Amino acid sequence: MNSNTLARWVSVFFDSSVLSVVVFPAIGWQAGGWQGVAWAVVALLILTGLPLAYILIGMRRGWVSDLELSRREERPRFILVSVSSDILALVLLGVAGAPRPVWLLALIYACLGVTMFTISSFWKISLHMVGVAGFSTLLVFIFGPGLWWTFLSLPLVAWARLQRKKHTPGQLLAGTVGGVLITALVLVLAY
Repeated sequence: MNSNTLARWVSVFFDSSVLSVVVFPAIGWQAGGWQGVAWAVVALLILTGLPLAYILIGMRRGWVSDLELSRREERPRFILVSVSSDILALVLLGVAGAPRPVWLLALIYACLGVTMFTISSFWKISLHMVGVAGFSTLLVFIFGPGLWWTFLSLPLVAWARLQRKKHTPGQLLAGTVGGVLITALVLVLAY
């Protein structure tokens, strides 16, 4: 396997929509066993499923170039769809009484979404790094410092994004810092 192929697979595996399939149920389990997992699946369908559906429909119709939203001008509209699904999840999970950590997933997504929409309106930030850094911060906060090693994925993802010529080092660093800071801030203020 050559380095470009490896970088592509790293990019796919560490996309936040793929990571969420593992992270959401883990948070749900921690929050309330099988009932928490059920709530996490509902959150997953709204927070990840709806934006992913937008991308897939957009690719078919021609207004989205690829799964990675490689063109910066494609990102603001996608992020608006994503923030809309975040708000839907916040309301639904809040009104229906989902466990607090599952509801916090929606709040983190909404805060990251608003921030990324603002930045992506004028600059291309690495959404991959935002997602990986945010999930690593969340996992350490919820499960404890024993999961510090999740941050070791950041250099690997940064290498993959550079190898694929998707981002500059500055865009990768900004995504990392944004993912950590916004997630940590939400958790400290709202947990």
